Amino acid sequence: MSDEDEDEDEYEDESEEKQVAVQGIGGLLTKVDPQEAVAFVGKFLDLARESKITEREVERYRAMRDIAITEITEKYKFAHELMNKTFEERRKIIEKDFELVDKGIEQHDYQLVNSGLQHITTTIKDNPFKLFQVTTADQRRKMLEDGDLALE
Repeated sequence: MSDEDEDEDEYEDESEEKQVAVQGIGGLLTKVDPQEAVAFVGKFLDLARESKITEREVERYRAMRDIAITEITEKYKFAHELMNKTFEERRKIIEKDFELVDKGIEQHDYQLVNSGLQHITTTIKDNPFKLFQVTTADQRRKMLEDGDLALE
């Protein structure tokens, strides 16, 4: 036997020693190279890390969603209460203005009638969202908690 043949036999023996018998699916035995097994485990660990990162991202997005829903709900509550109070207040003001118009008509005081109608027009034209636009979320929350929706 030549030196080359011996080297080749020795290489095959080392190669066979490095391979590990693994029970495969259905009871079949397959030979796995340890380097491939290490590479597989490495890829599996990378996948597990990526899965954890994805889980954290999903939780972060859920938290962002919950915060957004809370903010929208608070804005809705504030707008709803603001509208209720605004139109309740406007109704009272307009009723008083119409009483003024009626009184002006009874007394034939057209300046009083004109004043009442102008005030009605001003009241109706006033933007009910003005207060909503100039307040922050924290201010709106405090106003709701305090029940303080005093309108100008």
